[in-house]
Amino acid sequence: YLKENAEKLKLLPAPQAAIDYYVDGDMYMFDEFQTSCEMRRPVIENLYDVFVAIRDDELAHVKTMEMLQTELDVTSIHDGECEVDIF
Repeated sequence: YLKENAEKLKLLPAPQAAIDYYVDGDMYMFDEFQTSCEMRRPVIENLYDVFVAIRDDELAHVKTMEMLQTELDVTSIHDGECEVDIF
């Protein structure tokens, strides 16, 4: 769907709910359970970007679930183990 409709989706505005979540929201929990030290901040400019962000979120959930099934130590940006440049 995303590939077939990319041009149409890029012409449509992002829903306010997506902007509230990905741009203006409290990102603490967004970062809390990750499988790497990579800080994710999706750019949300249109509906295509929303679909990409949701797809990437679901992939991150899959990776986290895989790690929780195989390891007990999950990385958190907030636990001091990651060296992340926030600014």
